Amino acid sequence: MKLSTLVTTFDAPARRKRFRAGWPATSRADIRFVETGGVLFRYRERGSGPVLLFCADPPVTLETYDELLDLYSQHFRVVIFEAPEMGFSVASRSYGFSFAETNAAIIAFMEAVTGPGAITSFSCVAGLSSLAIAAERPDLISKIILIQTPSWEEEVRWKYTRDPKRILSKPIIGQLAMRKLKHSRAPLWLGLAVGRRERIEPWCGCAQHTIEEGAGWDLASAFQNYLTDTPDLPHKVRQPLLLLWGAKDGSHPTTRHDSAREHARGPVTAITYDDLGHFPELEDPPRVLNDMLAFAQS
Repeated sequence: MKLSTLVTTFDAPARRKRFRAGWPATSRADIRFVETGGVLFRYRERGSGPVLLFCADPPVTLETYDELLDLYSQHFRVVIFEAPEMGFSVASRSYGFSFAETNAAIIAFMEAVTGPGAITSFSCVAGLSSLAIAAERPDLISKIILIQTPSWEEEVRWKYTRDPKRILSKPIIGQLAMRKLKHSRAPLWLGLAVGRRERIEPWCGCAQHTIEEGAGWDLASAFQNYLTDTPDLPHKVRQPLLLLWGAKDGSHPTTRHDSAREHARGPVTAITYDDLGHFPELEDPPRVLNDMLAFAQS
């Protein structure tokens, strides 16, 4: 157990009780919780058919997925979860935010909720987890969609552009800074990353409200322990891979859009949306749905 990560997890037992009984459990009718892999996962589920699994990308939480769920659940069994200690998913006090630890928790969630053969659609750094899980447990993942996820090396470059003074990279200091700044950082981040400008105001309002309700967004612990400078993807994936990229994402101005190809052994399709940003599936759900359907049916 690291003292730095305890800055986030020290009150985990109290948060578990509060989230199960409070606003995070009732904000939407389809909110669910499952305890598995040492984590109390919060998720939403709707529809039937092939499983399409999303991982919410903070500061976005499950509440931002209403439009997507309404549309995508007509074609898929859509499951959206919040990663450990992000949003309202609560890990144990001993959770260390490592890549391997996070992947093990997500595997436990998939075994409990989605079962085999899911199509994963993870965003940004969480996409690296889908690659690792697909290589380790190919029974759980049939196809992989990466949204705004470059290669590991490119993600590390992105990390340092987002933290140029290395404040978030410093144990304890980074965690304390993120706790203090997440209210102000959320609108700045969304203003930089979102391509469809009309989406920014409502998403900022939602993010601010969820943070006030206790939503987690510990970039510091993720930067220090999950996205390490040394890549941790030893095996290339064999599953078909779809790379989706929003070119108007101001947080990735120089990132090589299709660099995640280097982690694939199987077929790769890449689509770039010139008018969308970091969250293409949320910024223009119908257009992205068409591309996901074509990929799922191929």
